[in-house]
Amino acid sequence: MRAVIFSAILVSVFAGCARFRSSTLKPEKVFSLQIGDDKAHFPRQSGVYHEIPGRVGVLKEWVAFSEPSDKTIKLYRSGKLVFSVRGQDAGKVKNDTKSLEAVRVPGRIVMGSNDDFFVENYIPPEGESKDPSTRGGYKILQFDFKGKLLRSIGRKGLSELVFENILWFDADSKGYLWVLYRYLDELHLDRYEGNRLAYEFRQTDCEAMTLDKKQLEMLKDRNSIVHCEYIYPFYSGERIMLSSRIDRIDPDSEKKQLTLAYRIVKVKNLGDTTAETVFARLSNAEDHPYLPQGKDSVGIWQNLEGNRVRIARYSLSGDLRNSIVIEQTGRPSEWRQIWQTLSGDVYGIRIFADQFEIHQFR
Repeated sequence: MRAVIFSAILVSVFAGCARFRSSTLKPEKVFSLQIGDDKAHFPRQSGVYHEIPGRVGVLKEWVAFSEPSDKTIKLYRSGKLVFSVRGQDAGKVKNDTKSLEAVRVPGRIVMGSNDDFFVENYIPPEGESKDPSTRGGYKILQFDFKGKLLRSIGRKGLSELVFENILWFDADSKGYLWVLYRYLDELHLDRYEGNRLAYEFRQTDCEAMTLDKKQLEMLKDRNSIVHCEYIYPFYSGERIMLSSRIDRIDPDSEKKQLTLAYRIVKVKNLGDTTAETVFARLSNAEDHPYLPQGKDSVGIWQNLEGNRVRIARYSLSGDLRNSIVIEQTGRPSEWRQIWQTLSGDVYGIRIFADQFEIHQFR
């Protein structure tokens, strides 16, 4: 009888282990270009390259990146230049570079799913108005792979409005653009279908779904507050992930200093009025809720020692499914950015031996 029970326990343990996987992703170079005037051009000071874009677009053999200091956008295919466009006020334009008035100061780039890509485009104050008191902002430019500007997307789908502060943006599996930004110090997540604002979710919506009125009153009695930290869509575009902080207010502090108590992570289908809880008390301050992983998982980003990071993937019921460790080779200073796309791929930008390199972690 004991043998039967012991065997049953072993089967249960091995079954649980089978559901959990651990893997290590290492960089594999997918694109490289010499840094120079006629290749990838970035300013250099005291031996260090500056104004490296925060993110580039990668889709199979296609790579799109910006040169902010030159106000230039470039698209490569299999290592060969397909086209480049440059702002009209950027000075002399080479014969193989198009001049485009809409391009001001390009930044991060993400790939779409319809042979297109999206470019974060900063517009200085004088670009929108001659009044120097008017603040500038951002719009998102959409190009096809032939170099045609498809549209310039403004906040709420209105051409006259700019985004004040874009925190994150990417395209879902249908090619729709999602933008996470702050406006008047409030978090917003919008989905755009072409120029049209098709869906929006605000910080107040997030906080209202985090706790009910009774729970909010209890927080006030404990000198605590709730505020929404992140709102991200799933790659399918059919649901979103909400992450809120519960902070304690130090009553003895003159500046009312806040200390993290815990985080609450929830998932909501777009058509639902309620959200399902994934983590009710995520108390480790080093655990940062990250992008949704696949169709039915959420990620927790954790910084590790030795130039490594880990993305722990959890099911929507809170069970650990996969632990992915991302290892960076070489010196830490060579790596400028590491990011994960909404589709789940992990990329990094490395500056090494005067080469502008794009790596995919596999």
